[in-house]
Order: sequence, then C-alpha cells, then structure tokens
Amino acid sequence: MTLNEAEHLQEVLEPLKQFDEIILVDSGSTDSTVDIAKKNGAKVFHKDWMGFSKQKEYAMSLCKNEWVVNIDGDEVLNEAVVESIRKSVVSNDFEAYRLHFEDLFWNKPMSRYSSKRSIVRLFKKHVARYPHDRKVHENLILNKSAKVGSISGLVKHYGYNSTETLMLKQNRYSTLKALDKYDHGKKASILKLMLIFPMNFIKVYFFKRMFLSGIRGLVYSCVDSMYAFLKEAKLFEFNQQ
Repeated sequence: MTLNEAEHLQEVLEPLKQFDEIILVDSGSTDSTVDIAKKNGAKVFHKDWMGFSKQKEYAMSLCKNEWVVNIDGDEVLNEAVVESIRKSVVSNDFEAYRLHFEDLFWNKPMSRYSSKRSIVRLFKKHVARYPHDRKVHENLILNKSAKVGSISGLVKHYGYNSTETLMLKQNRYSTLKALDKYDHGKKASILKLMLIFPMNFIKVYFFKRMFLSGIRGLVYSCVDSMYAFLKEAKLFEFNQQ
C-alpha cells in the first residue's frame, strides 16, 4: 500500500523484482510514487483509502499466488531476507512466517542488542485474514492450526526515521487505537492514565534495551511512551464526548 512513498520506493521495489509479481495499491499519491512503481514492473491499482485492514485485504485479493509477502512503501528487504523467503516458500514447512524489522531513527538503526519488532508478513492466503474491527495495528489473524516460522535477516524500515515523523505517526495511531477501544466499550482509567507513561518508558528503555542507543534511544522511548499516554487520554476524551 502506498501514499506518497516516492522517497524510498525505488529501493523498496528493487529486491522485489525477484518475486513473481508486485501488486501496488495506491490511495492517491501526488508525488512520483505511481511512475516509479510502473517503471519497476509493479501492477498499480488505485483505491481510495478504506482503512488499514480493508486496504490490505483488497491488495491481497489482487495477488494471483497462494503465497503473499506484505511490504510497506518504506520497508526494504535485503538479499538475506529475500533468500530466506525463497527457501521458506520452497520448503513449505510452515503456513506463515514472521519478518524482523530494524527501525531507522535519526538515519541509523538502534543498537543491535535492542529488541527488534517481528510481524507475520509472509503467509498463505487461505490461512490468514485481516481484522475489520481494528482501525490500526491490523496484524493478521491466522487460523488456529497455522504453523508459524521465522524469516532470518532484518527488514530496513524508514518510517520512524525522524522525531517529527515518528511523533506524527504516533499521534495519528493513538487516535485510531483509542477509537478502537471506545468502539469495543472500553472505559478509561485514571490510574492507568497516571502510570502508563512511566511504565511504558521502563519497558521500552530498559527491558527492550533502548538505553544502548544513547540519546536516540532516550528520545525514541519517550515518544513511544507518549503514544501509550495519548491512547488513554484520547479514550477519556471520547468517553466524555
């Protein structure tokens, strides 16, 4: 899925040329995203934004093969990841696989000793679906019987590179997450509102070892904790409205 992803799209698409097809669903880019995609052999489809889950579900429906790998317009697979995907699909030992992500922040990855995110992004279509009841963090729902493996190597992610970009995304995502909670009848808690920032900071800065990345790790941990705080603050706001 793309919306004005021209900055990194060439780098994103280059390794994907090794796959059978590239399906790109654009929701109205005004930069050169679509031109770059077409020049790199992608099949480009326009779809007005429907929300994360429905947009990804639509993109998945356009894929002709049973195996699908879901990559955003700011995520780059290196050769080690591509080769691991190739071997995993051929071996057919699992129905889904987790990819591990290396977030760039201030133009550098965090310490290699920090915890890395992992998300199921490679899967067989018949064992997976996207949840329609989530506005954000639309992680796949897999069949209970689906066996999940892991892809070796790290996917480079540009999406959190600057403090401004990270904060803007967290502000947007916190609104959507608070709306999800509100729609499911969740009530805000004063105690949680008071404790969520320091507790999340301790988790990210110490347990996920962001302190090993120096001042960048400190800033990242604070922004991440602000996201946790804003989810609760906005839930209070929605409850009162």
